[in-house]
Amino acid sequence: MSTSRTRSRRPGRARAGPRLLPNMPARALGYAAAGWCLGFAGVSAWLVAAGPIGQPQAGQRYTAYASGLAIMSVMVLVLKLAGAAVALAAVLVRPGRPHWPRQLLAVGLWGAFGLLSLYSAGNLAITIGTVSGLLAPSAAWTAAGGVTPKAILYVLFFLAGAALFGVLAVWFHRRHHLRWTAAVAGLAGAPLLLGLLLAAAPAILGRWGLLPT
Repeated sequence: MSTSRTRSRRPGRARAGPRLLPNMPARALGYAAAGWCLGFAGVSAWLVAAGPIGQPQAGQRYTAYASGLAIMSVMVLVLKLAGAAVALAAVLVRPGRPHWPRQLLAVGLWGAFGLLSLYSAGNLAITIGTVSGLLAPSAAWTAAGGVTPKAILYVLFFLAGAALFGVLAVWFHRRHHLRWTAAVAGLAGAPLLLGLLLAAAPAILGRWGLLPT
């Protein structure tokens, strides 16, 4: 009698297994990605709160554009908070939930990976091109002092973020057996979002007189 009860319970336990939270390494990965975003968001929050006063190295050059800089900082802050929310949700959502939230999370994870990878690749390309003499040093490059320990840490920081979201995206995709359309959508949207942040938004704010042109 007890044997039959034990056997009857085993299928139920097997079905309930996939609904459990992921193992500790996967959760640690999600928490690390969220922590990366939140730490970076703190920088944006400080820039918004301090304004030009918190950036003495800029002098009076950008004082007249404080509003535009604050708008850009808020936009980036929202994205960082959204990235943290996506990373946390990825390790908390369980298989068997409605399909569309998992698809949206997958798009967000792949989009974050693509965005950070593109930005990191651009920084590396500019650095290699400038050091090798293929590119003329830009004003930002000259002001930053070229290749410095701070600049190297900056690039490594974004590469670490890209790696965290890349591994998390692959794990989430496999865990929930999603179609690759989510990955394609996220990766395709990454350059559009990067273009919005680096080109479109500054150009619009420049036309309104809120940023230098």
